[in-house]
Amino acid sequence: MDKLVSGGTPGLKPKPLAHHDFRPDINGLRALAVLGVVAFHASRGLLPGGFAGVDVFFVISGFLITRIILSEREAQKFSLLFFYAKRAKRILPALLVVTAFVWGVGWLWADPRLFREIGGHIEGSSYFTVNLWLLRAAAIGGYFGMDSATKPLLHLWSLSIEEQFYLFWPATVLLLFAARRRFIGSGVAVILALSLAFCLYETPNDPSAAFYLLWSRAWELALGALLAWREVFILHRAPHPERPWADVGAGLGVALICASYLLLDESQAFPGWRALAPALGGALVIAFPGSRVGAYVLGNRIAQFFGLISYPLYLWHWPLFAFSRIRPGVTPDGATMAALSALAVLLAILTWRFIERPVGHVFRRRPRTVALILVALLAGSGVLGSATRRADGFPGRFPPFVARIFAFARSGAENPRLNACFYDRDSRRYPLDEERRRAAAFFESNHCGAIADPRKPTIMVVGDSHAGVLFAGLEREYGARANIIAMTATYCIPLIENTPMDLGVDGTPRCHAINEYIFRQIRAIKPDILIVGDYFVLYTEDRDWIYPNYFNELIANLRRLHDDGVKNIVVAGEVPTWAPFMPIIVGLDVEAGRTPAEFSAVGLRPESLAAEARLKQLDWGPGVTYVSQVAKLCHDGACRQLVGDKLPEDMIAMDYGHYSFDGSIFAVKTIFAPVIDPILARAKKD
Repeated sequence: MDKLVSGGTPGLKPKPLAHHDFRPDINGLRALAVLGVVAFHASRGLLPGGFAGVDVFFVISGFLITRIILSEREAQKFSLLFFYAKRAKRILPALLVVTAFVWGVGWLWADPRLFREIGGHIEGSSYFTVNLWLLRAAAIGGYFGMDSATKPLLHLWSLSIEEQFYLFWPATVLLLFAARRRFIGSGVAVILALSLAFCLYETPNDPSAAFYLLWSRAWELALGALLAWREVFILHRAPHPERPWADVGAGLGVALICASYLLLDESQAFPGWRALAPALGGALVIAFPGSRVGAYVLGNRIAQFFGLISYPLYLWHWPLFAFSRIRPGVTPDGATMAALSALAVLLAILTWRFIERPVGHVFRRRPRTVALILVALLAGSGVLGSATRRADGFPGRFPPFVARIFAFARSGAENPRLNACFYDRDSRRYPLDEERRRAAAFFESNHCGAIADPRKPTIMVVGDSHAGVLFAGLEREYGARANIIAMTATYCIPLIENTPMDLGVDGTPRCHAINEYIFRQIRAIKPDILIVGDYFVLYTEDRDWIYPNYFNELIANLRRLHDDGVKNIVVAGEVPTWAPFMPIIVGLDVEAGRTPAEFSAVGLRPESLAAEARLKQLDWGPGVTYVSQVAKLCHDGACRQLVGDKLPEDMIAMDYGHYSFDGSIFAVKTIFAPVIDPILARAKKD
């Protein structure tokens, strides 16, 4: 492939290889990008849009990498193997050190579930797919979710996108060379346009996919690539503007980046059109060299220092922040985060001085040997990560009883009576008619609406997985007295008739079909009691799942059902939720020699309690009884962890908030029975 293109381009006079000269303004741009990210991760209130620094990095990478490929190919000096060797030298030394650190600390501190996840991310890092691993696990919250705060390798998603770019982009550029070199610029522009269009489409439809996929980020890399094409082929006849215009262009670029840091926040759909501001800001700085902004704002010693260590600083800061939060109930304060930020800077300096520079010196003498060693070490890290994942995080590091408690997050969910008739997610997308067929086939093949004894009253449960786990308790408590049926589903906004099909994760053709079927069945069955439950905070607070005006929409739909003959509707209020999972909280107590408390505030998430406070103030309308679960499970700032003294079975939740089997029985008996019993008594008389 190295000989795919040879010779110069008639009519295009390439810039000589002196273009590889160091540009202080781009180095300072790196500093601006990394400091935005670090500040956002240290305190989201400090720079609420600092995460957009990654978008600036993408533009820089697209520019620098494409400039190397284009200029060296024009000069007939491009070697694909040497290109990859240089990428390995640049990326792998610091990455291997940081992933080794994360694995070592994880072995000592992380519970098996988190350590298994760390292993998976190290494995993904070895073949540049961390972004895809995270996308697969992004059911709730995604990059900005509360659970993400304790994922020490979360930040490698962006590095995986850049590495995927390094793999595919040289071949793409070489093919453009081989076809019609004059059209390299237009070819890159087409890639930019197609990727941007996909990003704009995907962001409202599947925000996590838009965030993590190369295809929705490629336009930022292509934007930098377009600037590189201009630099190599066009600059000789269209030079950079004079300083006054450069001041305007670069100044506007820095202003756009800073405005993004201040005006964007994690509640907004991103990337989408909002990513245009930081990306264009970075592009303007690159396109207008020689400015006073570049010389004094980006070119000063402080900016140059942080630009020099930007890559190791990016790698080090997030694991330190994440490990500071992995213990239940521990929330580092501002002083702690400042100290950890300073430690990240120190580790970045040491990594640059004692890892990156020495490897660079040896590489200049023995590039092939160094590259092969680095790739071998990367493969070894992948084997270690895979072994950690396959071993379920090495639970043998803990006493057997503690390991059994930890494992309850998985074993507790294996009870077949939990989430009976629960329609799980299919990652593929289907047209509406096919979604209708699939939803009906699932519920009907599982006899979810079958009335076993028409002489008995019927209790029907609808909603998401938090409604589904009530089935076990209802069946145990009322199975002899009533027909218990359920129709619940995940990845769907519960009980919204005529669900819109363009509202991201929970407003899809699948969700439309599910709700359409469930509403039809409710009206046909007219259950004596309809129990509605869901994870309310998800649909009102999580940016990937927010459904506009959800509470009012839900109330309006319940009133329509009541008007259609469903006379007794019970809304199961928000459940207390926990971070990390309850089995981890209880297991760590046992490991430390403490007796787990029946009630605890350690790890209790405030957002679920805040949602409950809103829910109980609503006017739910005629025939609807709102049942506060928090009121029965919490007091004095603490909530129930245990429903008995048998561990792990008697933990009330098996994860962040889903009832365990025993928890479901306890909840039905103590929370819902006082509401259900009088209704069933009336139904029996009727």
